[in-house]
Amino acid sequence: MAGKDGNHSKKQRILETALKLFSQKGFHATTTKEIASECGVAEGLIFYYFGDKRKLLLEVVTHFTFFMRIQEAEEQWAKLPLEEALAQYGLRYLRFLNEHIDYLRLIWSPDMIRDETVSREVLHLIENIGAVGGTMIGRRLAGAGDRQGEGTPEIAMTMLTSSILVYFMLQSRYGRSVQTLDDEAYVRRLVRLLLYGLVESGGKPGAE
Repeated sequence: MAGKDGNHSKKQRILETALKLFSQKGFHATTTKEIASECGVAEGLIFYYFGDKRKLLLEVVTHFTFFMRIQEAEEQWAKLPLEEALAQYGLRYLRFLNEHIDYLRLIWSPDMIRDETVSREVLHLIENIGAVGGTMIGRRLAGAGDRQGEGTPEIAMTMLTSSILVYFMLQSRYGRSVQTLDDEAYVRRLVRLLLYGLVESGGKPGAE
């Protein structure tokens, strides 16, 4: 068991180091030798676990995505009222962005945008996020007798996720000066706006 744990730890360390160096130096400028040296493992271990540097890159892209965090919490969110479930989703996404800024730098870097394979993988992961979130909304609204147009729940989740991403990017660049609300208040108000609309969310009891 200890051996398996040790192998998992080494593999995780390689992934974390590769993400850091790929985002800082670029994929093409980073060598497997540098990754091995930085995380304190033999270079051959990288090839043993991942095959080559490009496969390591694709593993990094899928391993650190927010989709993995959604899967971990999906069952828990299903037990919450819709508004609270969406708030918890939004707060976890914002936390993910703060903790994985290297991941954002990597997938939105010019090299990765031009890389068709990576771009397809990122798009697939984004679609999965929208599908899971859309299902979460669609089931609740359908159960309440609400009829939506085709794709509406997925569009709603895309709006929520993209709004939080823009909020995070502005905060990262300009700090608190661009937003008077704290993170949780912002996310909860955004969720109310999404669910109830501009007029209704402004007058909803309990809104900050």
